[in-house]
Amino acid sequence: MIHMLVSRCHVADSNRAVIRYVISRLKNGYATYKSLPRAARRELMAAVIECHTENRALYDAVVTGRF
Repeated sequence: MIHMLVSRCHVADSNRAVIRYVISRLKNGYATYKSLPRAARRELMAAVIECHTENRALYDAVVTGRF
Protein backbone atom coordinates (compact mmCIF):
# COMPACT_ATOMS: atom_id res chain seq x y z
CA MET A 1 0.00 0.00 0.00
CA ILE A 2 2.81 2.39 0.86
CA HIS A 3 4.52 1.63 -2.44
CA MET A 4 1.34 2.44 -4.32
CA LEU A 5 0.97 5.82 -2.59
CA VAL A 6 4.63 6.77 -2.88
CA SER A 7 4.65 5.85 -6.57
CA ARG A 8 2.11 8.60 -7.21
CA CYS A 9 4.65 11.22 -6.17
CA HIS A 10 7.31 12.65 -8.44
CA VAL A 11 10.87 11.48 -7.83
CA ALA A 12 12.01 15.09 -7.45
CA ASP A 13 9.67 15.64 -4.49
CA SER A 14 11.34 15.91 -1.13
CA ASN A 15 10.99 13.16 1.45
CA ARG A 16 8.94 15.53 3.58
CA ALA A 17 6.49 16.21 0.74
CA VAL A 18 6.06 12.50 0.09
CA ILE A 19 5.49 11.77 3.80
CA ARG A 20 2.89 14.54 3.95
CA TYR A 21 1.14 13.07 0.91
CA VAL A 22 1.01 9.59 2.43
CA ILE A 23 -0.31 10.98 5.72
CA SER A 24 -2.98 12.93 3.85
CA ARG A 25 -4.21 9.68 2.30
CA LEU A 26 -4.82 7.98 5.67
CA LYS A 27 -8.48 7.57 6.60
CA ASN A 28 -8.61 10.62 8.90
CA GLY A 29 -5.36 12.13 7.73
CA TYR A 30 -3.12 13.69 10.34
CA ALA A 31 -5.43 12.68 13.21
CA THR A 32 -4.90 9.02 12.36
CA TYR A 33 -1.16 9.57 12.08
CA LYS A 34 -0.99 11.24 15.49
CA SER A 35 -3.04 8.44 17.06
CA LEU A 36 -0.38 5.88 16.09
CA PRO A 37 2.30 5.03 18.66
CA ARG A 38 5.55 6.88 18.14
CA ALA A 39 7.38 3.72 17.02
CA ALA A 40 4.73 3.04 14.38
CA ARG A 41 4.98 6.62 13.10
CA ARG A 42 8.74 6.30 12.76
CA GLU A 43 8.36 2.97 11.00
CA LEU A 44 5.86 4.48 8.57
CA MET A 45 8.17 7.39 7.78
CA ALA A 46 11.14 5.05 7.30
CA ALA A 47 9.15 2.85 4.94
CA VAL A 48 8.01 5.88 2.91
CA ILE A 49 11.55 7.24 2.65
CA GLU A 50 12.93 3.82 1.68
CA CYS A 51 10.33 3.38 -1.05
CA HIS A 52 10.87 6.91 -2.36
CA THR A 53 14.64 6.34 -2.44
CA GLU A 54 14.11 3.14 -4.44
CA ASN A 55 11.93 5.04 -6.91
CA ARG A 56 14.62 7.70 -7.30
CA ALA A 57 17.25 5.04 -7.95
CA LEU A 58 15.05 3.33 -10.52
CA TYR A 59 14.37 6.64 -12.27
CA ASP A 60 18.08 7.46 -12.32
CA ALA A 61 18.92 4.02 -13.75
CA VAL A 62 16.33 4.31 -16.50
CA VAL A 63 17.27 7.86 -17.48
CA THR A 64 21.01 7.22 -17.53
CA GLY A 65 20.71 3.76 -19.11
CA ARG A 66 22.56 2.00 -16.28
CA PHE A 67 20.05 -0.74 -15.50
